[in-house]
Amino acid sequence: MNFALSTLLLFFLLIPGILFRRFYYSEEFSKEYFKETFFGVFIATFLPSLFFHFLWYFLVKIFNQEVDLFILANILSQNPEKSSFSNIQQNSINILLYNASMFLVAGVSGYSLKKVVRKQKWDRLNKFFRFQNSWHYVLKGEFFDFPKADITLDEDTVEDIEFVFIDAIVEINNESYLYDGILVDYELSNDGGLRNISLTGAERRNLKNDSKIVDGIKADNSGKYYPIKGHILLLKYSEIKNLNFTYYTLTFDKEKGEFTPREVE
Repeated sequence: MNFALSTLLLFFLLIPGILFRRFYYSEEFSKEYFKETFFGVFIATFLPSLFFHFLWYFLVKIFNQEVDLFILANILSQNPEKSSFSNIQQNSINILLYNASMFLVAGVSGYSLKKVVRKQKWDRLNKFFRFQNSWHYVLKGEFFDFPKADITLDEDTVEDIEFVFIDAIVEINNESYLYDGILVDYELSNDGGLRNISLTGAERRNLKNDSKIVDGIKADNSGKYYPIKGHILLLKYSEIKNLNFTYYTLTFDKEKGEFTPREVE
């Protein structure tokens, strides 16, 4: 057997599963595609590939075509016959269409399944479907829908969340500062951890200038904040000591004729 040829053929046969997984773990969950072990990736790729090859093996019969497994076995044998390669050459167009259509459907199927899981909230309601990007569920407030969540929404839903307000404590020159702002976006590191977060409308104050509490009432310290000019403030997670999240929705005030923010309940 030609090991180089067999290895190349094995990789080619696994392409449907590779595409299925690559498009299933896409966008905000794309980091998961690279996190599994080689064995885990192989199994998760082999099973979808086997399914698509099995399905296509019977689908082509509708078009009066046949997948000759004996030719495939002959190519992988110790002394492959020239007739097998000649057969492949003669049917190259059909083979190309066979694989191209399967690759396309595999990729679309993976992406579509992910959309179904997200739209039906299966990943929130059942841990079996949950993606490993735990930061997404926290930053977007989707953890409220977890069956085991101690905090639930009675009046609102996760879909009512319009923006997330973040308080982040960052240590600079041995002094702690509190940064406030509205979450714009986030980026994950290669291991799936949080790399940085982006805030808009940011401001900060030194924690030394914290509010004083007199007779159980917290004094207003809004004047102690320093507004940070700019569209987006990028904070590195490695420099953040603590994070606080507050989720807001917008309600229409008929008297003022405008939308006002309030915390989701």
